[in-house]
Amino acid sequence: MTKRVLEDIKLNKNNASNTAKTVNIPVVNTFKPEVKIEPKPESKPTITPIVETKTKEEVKTEINSEKKSESITGNKYEFLKKHSSFNNSNKRISYTPQMPSKRRFNKIILYAFIISIILGVFYLFSTTFFIAKVTVVPKSKIFNLDGQEFLASKKNGVPFEVMIVDDTESKSVVLTSSREASDKAKGQITLYNSYSNKPIKFTAGTFISDEKGKSYKIDTAVSVPGYTTKDSKIIPGEAVVSITSFLPGEAYNGSPEMFYINSFKNTDKYKKIYGKVKSPLVGGALGSVYFVDDGEKEKILSNVTTSRDKLLKKMNALVPEGYILYKDAVNYSYNIDPNFLSKTPNTKIDIHGNLSAILLKREELASLVIDKQLPDINRAEKKEILEPDLSSLSFNFTDKNFIINKEVESFEFELKGNLTLNWNPDVNKLQTSLVGKNKADIPNIFKQDPGITSASVKIIPFWAKKVPLKTEKINIIMKK
Repeated sequence: MTKRVLEDIKLNKNNASNTAKTVNIPVVNTFKPEVKIEPKPESKPTITPIVETKTKEEVKTEINSEKKSESITGNKYEFLKKHSSFNNSNKRISYTPQMPSKRRFNKIILYAFIISIILGVFYLFSTTFFIAKVTVVPKSKIFNLDGQEFLASKKNGVPFEVMIVDDTESKSVVLTSSREASDKAKGQITLYNSYSNKPIKFTAGTFISDEKGKSYKIDTAVSVPGYTTKDSKIIPGEAVVSITSFLPGEAYNGSPEMFYINSFKNTDKYKKIYGKVKSPLVGGALGSVYFVDDGEKEKILSNVTTSRDKLLKKMNALVPEGYILYKDAVNYSYNIDPNFLSKTPNTKIDIHGNLSAILLKREELASLVIDKQLPDINRAEKKEILEPDLSSLSFNFTDKNFIINKEVESFEFELKGNLTLNWNPDVNKLQTSLVGKNKADIPNIFKQDPGITSASVKIIPFWAKKVPLKTEKINIIMKK
């Protein structure tokens, strides 16, 4: 019996040894009598290998299935790394927990940081630099005004004003005609009434005197209006009258400062009813004198070339803002005093020039010209047209013999020449209409404005498909 037991033990020992060799586990001989079991010191827990015993057929089946799996993934040698021996029937499987790699974790953080920076720059560029640049070519058209007629009127036409300026030019001459003279000086004065608020009448022949005591007579009857008051201040009534010197001779020629009514002397009226010279007294002569005959007069006036230009220049400086003066919208006249006399043949004679002009209201004239060229234009489009350069046109009175004076109420005139009309689209209105619009819809918006010939839009950044939502981000440039 004892012998049988020993043989079983020996057989089991050999089988255990073979199994251990198959899975590469060291064999511990626990059956030697000389082995002594001594107490081991305490140690930290360790991972104990798990021994799994499989039959040969199971191992072959597992390996074949892994071969098929590895052939699909493309790593045909992986199964050899997992099985060190094909014929072993036993296999040892071990597992050791591993912590994630720190280097791999740092790369993830770096990639995330780079992506966030790129996204931030993209957002900043898309908001801060998001603008639309619009280049607009406004409409421009040239019209030919071939003698188109217009009406100027203070009631229902182009408003206008009359301006009159004069000038005196002295010219040295040699007179050849003479005669015996006994002529009295003639001139004009303005009479003032600060004595009464009622008119005062004077008959022809009323005597007046200047401050030096020389006497004159009023040529025609005159009534001087009474004074008025404004802010407790007396405003004298006034009237203009012609006078003639009482005696002939050169002594009466000139411009006395004051004139008084002889019959009012030593009364309150004497200082309160008075006169001032309006035009100098001239023509007084006594004895042999030289005068200007018709032939000499024509010769003198034919040599006057600068007077008109001087008067026109003077008038241009006086044109009020909002009016336009055409050089041909004037009447020019010049003359010599018909009563001019001289004691000597060599003398200087005054040539009096007078320029009367029509000043047209610029804005109303421009509006009428535009209406004539574009009869079907609507009010909104008309507001976009800039005021044209009317000075490039020439002016002519329809009536070639038209005389300009203060009493003119209306007249007809013609304008000739080429006139350019330039449109100026409303920038604010255009910005509002473009806000938030798709890039593809912009051409249709431009077509709705008749004052635009062509236009282009550039949106920054280039990938943006819509115009910014704020008008200040839309920059409109008018290209001339």
